[in-house]
Amino acid sequence: MVRHPAFRLRKYDAKMVGDVIKARIDAQRDTMVEQEEAVFGELSLMEAKAKAILERDGIATIFIPQYLNFVRECYRLFKRFSQVSRTNEAQILFNKWVSRGLNGVELERIAELCGIHITVY
Repeated sequence: MVRHPAFRLRKYDAKMVGDVIKARIDAQRDTMVEQEEAVFGELSLMEAKAKAILERDGIATIFIPQYLNFVRECYRLFKRFSQVSRTNEAQILFNKWVSRGLNGVELERIAELCGIHITVY
């Protein structure tokens, strides 16, 4: 069923009342913080492991933030997709970062931290 834009706008406007938003956030805040705390801990550990690999292999410090972006993207895939989809999506990310000048072997090692196996051509 297609809704008229006016109905959608009224519903949206009703949700954007400050007191309503505040009440929703206040009710869920503790759970939200608890969930983020777990994710931040896991992600920080992955970044530290990736950085250790990069430093061991002598990657220039100017490139490390790009590799860390890749590990964050792999972590997101690990949490969101099943193994087959994860591998396919990771291959796309791998190709993107290689085309930006990053070392494919290093990217493969980093992806393995997240349990993702990438085929390096």
